Amino acid sequence: MVAQPPVSQALVPGTELLRPQWLAERIADMGISWGTADSRVSGTLWWCMAASSLVDPLVAAIAADEPAFDPALEHITLEMRPDGGVERVLPEPHGYRVAAHLLALGSTATSGAATPPLPEVAAADPMTVAVDEAGSCAAVTESCCTAASVGHSLRHTLSRVIPVVAEVSGAGVASLWAIVADAIGNRALDIGAEEAGARLARDVAGRLPVPRFQDVGGRTFVRRISCCLVFEVPGCTMCTSCPKRPAAEREVLLAEVAARG
Repeated sequence: MVAQPPVSQALVPGTELLRPQWLAERIADMGISWGTADSRVSGTLWWCMAASSLVDPLVAAIAADEPAFDPALEHITLEMRPDGGVERVLPEPHGYRVAAHLLALGSTATSGAATPPLPEVAAADPMTVAVDEAGSCAAVTESCCTAASVGHSLRHTLSRVIPVVAEVSGAGVASLWAIVADAIGNRALDIGAEEAGARLARDVAGRLPVPRFQDVGGRTFVRRISCCLVFEVPGCTMCTSCPKRPAAEREVLLAEVAARG
């Protein structure tokens, strides 16, 4: 995979998602960014972004028929945005090490200094990582998962995190699961691999619905089952594809989007 430089140096272990105080602070940061004091709204928006970041690399791996990293909280690193959101999910234990190296690559690229070597991996570390001059990262790890096992691990992760997000924000558990289904669908649609998204959702199973798709005006859209609540933010309007819109109105608006290309 091609590794991109982190947007910030705020890297935290995935297990932080289980700490209510930390999570409440990040959701509050998101609320400040969006201009809302309603934790249910800011928490829902926060989870939309976090869920998307979590499933994005997993859907891509399944679409490419490649092993995906284990999404267990103990095996991931969260790259945090200044607004409290999760920008990207990186596999542990190399997440901190590779991110730091990429930051160094970025600074040396502009200064002309010699590229610093990648920090050594401890002998007990099951992952070996190579970073070339272009910044690409090749990783082989005992923690990689097959498509079926990554689904099971993702279900365990979601089952641990969603109740905490619901408790802190006041959002409904069912609505948070639905957001994950739509996130999987959207990430799959982005890369033209709808079946990969459906496959991941089926492997997760449990309370996760399988994403649905619909063709409108010659273009495929996710037939959403979740609402991000952005229309409850002052000055914002309802999403075009929001399931809370009347079906006929939604189809007209989607047809307009399709016509614009």
